[in-house]
Amino acid sequence: MKATDIAKGMILFLSATSLTYAAILPDRTRLILNQGDKSLSLRLINKSPTLPYLAQSWIEDQTGVKDRDYISTVPPLVRLEPGEQTQVRLMGLSALARLPSDRESLFYYNVREIPPRSEGQNVVQIAMQSRLKLFWRPKAIRLNTGQSLPWKSIKLSRTENGLHFMNSTPYHMTIGYVGIDGKTLLKGTSSLMLVPFSEQTLSVKNLPSQFQVGYIGDFGGLNLYKISCNAVQRECDSQPAQKE
Repeated sequence: MKATDIAKGMILFLSATSLTYAAILPDRTRLILNQGDKSLSLRLINKSPTLPYLAQSWIEDQTGVKDRDYISTVPPLVRLEPGEQTQVRLMGLSALARLPSDRESLFYYNVREIPPRSEGQNVVQIAMQSRLKLFWRPKAIRLNTGQSLPWKSIKLSRTENGLHFMNSTPYHMTIGYVGIDGKTLLKGTSSLMLVPFSEQTLSVKNLPSQFQVGYIGDFGGLNLYKISCNAVQRECDSQPAQKE
């Protein structure tokens, strides 16, 4: 699996399924709502050339519980004709002021497609659901347009079973790729999200002394870094990977 494949958004269908089978698709893979912005807009696209769909949107907190206190979706339910696009706005509510001002807070934006009722008998219909990370970013840590997340403040060290990450930043850092020449060393499409001011260990088997790590940026792209460390040199050196 190539590194760029891992940077794509996640989709939840009952347990899990591929985003390519969904009819209703959001126009991005993650969302940033900055303090001071009244709302954030995203586009929903009905990829079906023949069928209309309803799109139902809602917000969950970081534990996966539906939440209406901090951010609301407008409209929560919308109909899209075949091939149609529409906008959904995520409105920041006053309760956001109660969240920590020195770090990001994590929410999830969900959109579920509702297909038209089938006229056939004994037909099983499947409702696909997309789930996107939604970060609320306070003014104190707002990034300028085009500014990258501060990867230099992430410290990596080698362990017996893989890699240890120390995140001293106020941002959620999602590790989407660990591998060599586009071949991942992670299981399936697994990833690791480092919450602000935390440290976690990622299990990686057969880790060589030189490899690449990629984190997912604000716009969903994979930012690659060359990593060097071995059994003797536990603390890893990190340098930006050259663009091809």
